[in-house]
Order: sequence, then C-alpha cells, then structure tokens
Amino acid sequence: MDITSIRSVLHYLTKNILPTKFETAQQPEPNTIQLCFRGVDSQTWLEVSWNGDSPRILKINKPEKIGRESTLSKQIRYGLKYMALISIDQDDFERVIKFSFAKKPGDEINKYLIFELMGKHSNIFYLDNKHKIIAVGKQIKSSQSSFRTISTGSIYSGPPVNLKKQPREDESFQSWKDSISIVPESLKYCLINTYQGVSPILTKQLEFVSATVNSGIMGKNIDFISNSDLKEIFKNWKIWINRFKNNNFNFSIFNKDFYCVWFFDKEINFENKKDLCTSLENYYDYHLKQKKLELLEKKIEGIIFKQSNTEKKNLNIQSDLLTKSENYEKYKEKADNIFASHEIKKQDIIKGQKLYKKSKKLKRSRELIKERLSIYKTNIERLDEFTTLLENLNSLNHEKLSMRIKLLEEIMEEICNEFNINIKKQREDQKSTYEIESSPIQVDTPTGLKLQVGRNMRQNDLISFKFSKKGDLWFHAQESPGSHVVLKSSSQVASEQDLQIAADLAALFSKAKRNIKVPINLVRIKDLQKIKNGGPGCVSFKNGEIIWGNPTRGEDYIKKNLKTVI
Repeated sequence: MDITSIRSVLHYLTKNILPTKFETAQQPEPNTIQLCFRGVDSQTWLEVSWNGDSPRILKINKPEKIGRESTLSKQIRYGLKYMALISIDQDDFERVIKFSFAKKPGDEINKYLIFELMGKHSNIFYLDNKHKIIAVGKQIKSSQSSFRTISTGSIYSGPPVNLKKQPREDESFQSWKDSISIVPESLKYCLINTYQGVSPILTKQLEFVSATVNSGIMGKNIDFISNSDLKEIFKNWKIWINRFKNNNFNFSIFNKDFYCVWFFDKEINFENKKDLCTSLENYYDYHLKQKKLELLEKKIEGIIFKQSNTEKKNLNIQSDLLTKSENYEKYKEKADNIFASHEIKKQDIIKGQKLYKKSKKLKRSRELIKERLSIYKTNIERLDEFTTLLENLNSLNHEKLSMRIKLLEEIMEEICNEFNINIKKQREDQKSTYEIESSPIQVDTPTGLKLQVGRNMRQNDLISFKFSKKGDLWFHAQESPGSHVVLKSSSQVASEQDLQIAADLAALFSKAKRNIKVPINLVRIKDLQKIKNGGPGCVSFKNGEIIWGNPTRGEDYIKKNLKTVI
C-alpha cells in the first residue's frame, strides 16, 4: 500500500471516527490486527497489517470472529477497554501512523497504538503514556538490526529519519530535473531514490496518466528522455502533490490490476460509483485471497510431491526385499546338501542350521513384504486421487474465493490426517461462530433430477453415503482417480439422457478427462460399501456396469448449468 493510499484512508478516518470509543480487537493472522471503534450510531472496523508483503491499513466490513485469543489482541483489548480514540497522526510522507487514546475526549493521552507500514520493516506497537512498549507485533534483537532493538518494556524510538527530499508543489521544473539527474538511472529509480513518498506504483501511475511520446518512459535512462516528456511527467507530479496535500482523493482502477486514489474519473475516462474505502477493501480482499489461494495450491502440491517420493522410495525398498526373499529355497537346498553329506562336522551343523533359519525367515517375510507393498501402492494411488481433486478444483471458477480457499484447506487437512503429516497450523478460536464447510457441486439434469459431485474426500463420503438414498446411482471413472458423482434417481426414474450426463461429469472430474471417451462405473447406491479402515471416499462395490462418458460434453453442460458466484 503506497503512502497516497495510506493518506487517503487516514483522511477518511479522521473525518469519520474521531472521537470514538475503542470496542474490541482480534488477530485473524499472525501479522494482522482488526480493531473495532463505536461511534454514536455506528461501528467502524479497521484492519492493519504489518505483513512484509502487503502492509496496509483499511476500513473493512464486520469480519468473522477469528483470532480473539491471541496474546496481542488480548493485551490491546484489555488495555484500551472503555478508552476513546482522540487523534490520528501521520506526518506528510512518513509511513508511521499514531493512534492516541484517552479515558475521554479532552483528557490526557493515556495509551498509543503506532503502526509502521514500511515493507519488510513494518510493525505495530502498543505503548503506555510514557512511550514504553507494552506489546509489539514482532520483536527485533540486536543481532537482527544494528539501528534499533525492539522488545517489550523498552522505550519506543522511531524508525531512521528519512533523508530523501520532500516533494514540494512550489518546486520548479529545473530544480526537480536537477534533483533527479544526480545519478543517471532510469526515471523510475531516480524518483524513488530522490524523493520521499515515491513508490514503484506511483511511478506506474504517473506514467499511465501522462501523455508522453515515449512508451515505457519510467524504464528509460533519464539522460535519454526529452524535456517535453519530462515536463509532462512533472505536470502530473505536481497534480499528485497537490491532491496529496489537500486530501483530494478518488478511487480508480487502471491497467485492470492496479488502482489509484488520486486520478479523477474524467482524466482516465473511467466511471466509479463506489466510495474510496469500500473500493480499497474490495481490491485488497480480492488480491490477498487470490494470493492465499496460489500459496495454498503450491503448498498442497509440495506436500503431495514430497509424500509421493517417500511412498515410492519405501515401495522400491520393499520390492528389493521381495526379490531377495525369493532366494529362500536356495538357502534350504544348501542346508539340505550339508546334512546329506556322509561326514558332518560340528561347524557344518551350525552352518546348516543358520541356512535353514535364514530360509524360514525369508519365507515368512514374503507375506509381510507383500502386505507392505500393497499399502505403499495404495498410498501412491491415494495421493494421485488428491492430485486429481486439486486439478478439478482449478478447472472451475464459479464460486467465491473464500469458498475455494476453504476447499483447499480441507483437501490439505485430509492429506495431512491420512498420512500423519505435521504442518504448522494457525491457532483459531474454539468459539468461532462463523465456521463454514464447503459443499458439493450440484446441478440439475434436463429432466429435473439432482446431480452431486464431490470435490474432496469428505464430500465424496457425504454424497455417497450420508446424502444418498436407496434408489440413487453412483458414478466413478473406472480405474482412474476422480470425484464421486451421485444421480438422485430415488425421486424418479432416470432417463438415458440423465445417465449420460452423470457419466460425462464423472469423466470430466477424473484424471482421464483429457481422453475422448472414459469408461465409467455405474453402481446402485445399495451395492456400494465403505472399505474398512480405508480413508474417506474409499469404497468398494458389486454388480456394477460400464457406460462411456465424454469429458468435453460434461464440461459444456456444467458451464451452462452451474451458477457462478462472484
């Protein structure tokens, strides 16, 4: 979040929430705090993050109750109880924000919350009236920083003084040009390294709004940029300073993925009806969830890859042991030959007995080795199923990002539980009232029958056993990992068209979905059984029949009939 965006949020807060009573705090993620303030007729929730990748301050809608039991949130909640937020301070282009609290407006300041939103050096401080640190987002040891150590009980000292030049609206073009021309770099880095408050996103915004002949001007060396192009950049530079100083802000999206808070609609031919704080919240909510989604996918892929290698390694070890165990008869023959000899010495008897013992041991071990081989093969197949579920999830984008994240979290939890994998889990409140579970895909056939598709092992179990009735039909790709598909034919007799659509969807949600035709097992629910001691979604069946599914036809059907949730 660039300094202009921070300034725009603080301007809104200063106008709308001063003074207000502090109500509560919670910490949904390790580097994020959510604060609630109550005014005369409304609540205002803020989210402040000191995550190095995305430090930010946002006004947000009322969030889920997650993270109320963290130490930091408890300290803030009890320390600021019944206190009033009386001022919000931030100096010009500094990225340090100070919230001051008193028992009531007009009283002496009693407590402070300070947010330093400076990339990887971001942090949060909870201070008493003497600026002693009561709590801190992350403590910094002397071995981590030569400038300042940060720990509870010490006196707060600010970050290093920013020695860059402060942008001024009254600065002349020549002075501005001389300042950025000291080091012959690209225009982007000349601005960033010379002036306070300049971030890569601001240089992108200036380039976008300026009508320069030179495309990609920010990446050009300053010595090769014409005066006319520099003057165009300078003109918009002064507009930015003016709007920053006068708190004249407006939210706009440009280049699809980027936003700006100081463009005007008419300047970029863009109409925006939403207010700035709501737009900022929506923007960060979408992009942070998208990022979380990508990280979860990579994490699950990594877990599956690592576990698959472990299972394959164990499988190879057992295969080698099985090969060696096939020699048990040779050891028995050698022992027989020893005892068949006319002249047997004591050491021959000892040797023969050892050979018999080794032969028996190898013979006994064969069955155990075969059992282990079966287990490792099943584990590899199971991991293949999880990979297919992950691919199926990515093939559809019909629902909210929060639900897709939940699905990924469920798949990861299922893998970890099944293979006893320990991963660091964020501590959640036991009394979370907003806990949700993902739901199977459900579509209607042309005749009005319901079709359900499981997207993880828990859902496969639910639709196959808990949600199903005696007359329903179960579909699954033959000898291929994939989702369970259940046709709710207990309500009425399924037509040939219904059966075909169910088979097409079973083909689409399987590993074989890139084939033209896929053999599908069609089984009555009454002939379906859970495998004892098998994981969720492990089934066996009898009296099945084969029909052929077409994945392409299944994809066309589900795109037309599945409602998209934005």
